[in-house]
Amino acid sequence: MGYRSEVRIATTRDGYDLMCDRIDFISSGLNSLPLMGSNRRPGFFKEEGGCVVFGWDGIDWCVGLFCDVTNVEEALGELDEQGIPYEFCRIGEGWDDVEFRTNGDNEDLSIHVEPSVAIEVF
Repeated sequence: MGYRSEVRIATTRDGYDLMCDRIDFISSGLNSLPLMGSNRRPGFFKEEGGCVVFGWDGIDWCVGLFCDVTNVEEALGELDEQGIPYEFCRIGEGWDDVEFRTNGDNEDLSIHVEPSVAIEVF
C-alpha cells in the first residue's frame, strides 16, 4: 500500500459532464478501469444547485504514474481551456501536504471544497 490522499473536485454540472465525456474518450481501448466517466461515478459524489462535488478517499494520486489519475488531470485541463470554474483539493497523509487550486470564477459554484483537517463540502 502506498501514500494515500483524499481528493475532492467541485465544478458545474456541465463541467462534470465534460470531464466524463473527455475521460470516456481518452480511456476507450485502455485496459484499465477509469476513476469516473459516463457509466462510472466517483467514490464520493454530491450534487446541488447545478454544481457537483466529487472525489475519492484513500487514493494514490500520482499524476503521470497512474493513467486513470492522469486522465482526470487531463480532463481538468479541458475545464481550464474552456474557462469552466472548478476547485481541486488534495490532502495527503502529511500535515503539510495540501494542494488546492481553482479555475475560472469559482464564486459561481454553489458548493465548494476547502483544505482543512478533513475535507469539507459546504
